[in-house]
Amino acid sequence: MGRRSTSGPVDPAVQAARITRRGTVITALATVIAALIGGLFAAYKVGTDQGVATAPTRTVTVTATKPPDAPTGGAPESGVSSQVRLDAGTGVDLDAADPRAEKASGPNGEIDIYFVDPGMMVTRSAMYDYRGGEKQASAGCPKAVAEDQPTAGANFGLSTGKEFCVRTSEGRVGWVECNDLHSSGDHTGYVVLNYRLFATT
Repeated sequence: MGRRSTSGPVDPAVQAARITRRGTVITALATVIAALIGGLFAAYKVGTDQGVATAPTRTVTVTATKPPDAPTGGAPESGVSSQVRLDAGTGVDLDAADPRAEKASGPNGEIDIYFVDPGMMVTRSAMYDYRGGEKQASAGCPKAVAEDQPTAGANFGLSTGKEFCVRTSEGRVGWVECNDLHSSGDHTGYVVLNYRLFATT
């Protein structure tokens, strides 16, 4: 004789209740997972925003160096005095890049100082009295030239140690001192001059 099954037909209401419980559990799990993912995303976004907000501003400083002025070809303003020797009948262009004695008929054109043993001639009679020494000449000579009262006479006598200021043919102010003087009866002597140039007037 065969065994009779002890299980009878399943009540539809019970079957529906089981399915509903399963669906509820799955929905709850999905809700929890979604909440976790949302929380992680929100935390990441906040951290990213804070990192951007608190990131220090980076400043780049560019320093431009001015190139040196191109030389003009003339004599620059000198910080120390230079020296030139003039024989009788020669002159010098103090504005030249390398001032040297050259034969001339007088202080004409570019020749600023001309030696006529035993005297001196200066271009445009632009020679100004000065007795302050080389150290004070950078202030004293521009002041003397600005007052525009040149020494009278195109030809004046020289002596060792005599100082004067000049305005060159290009408008520079200069300080000049007689360093050495050799005069002769036949007018073939020479003079050694210390000089220094300053700014233009």
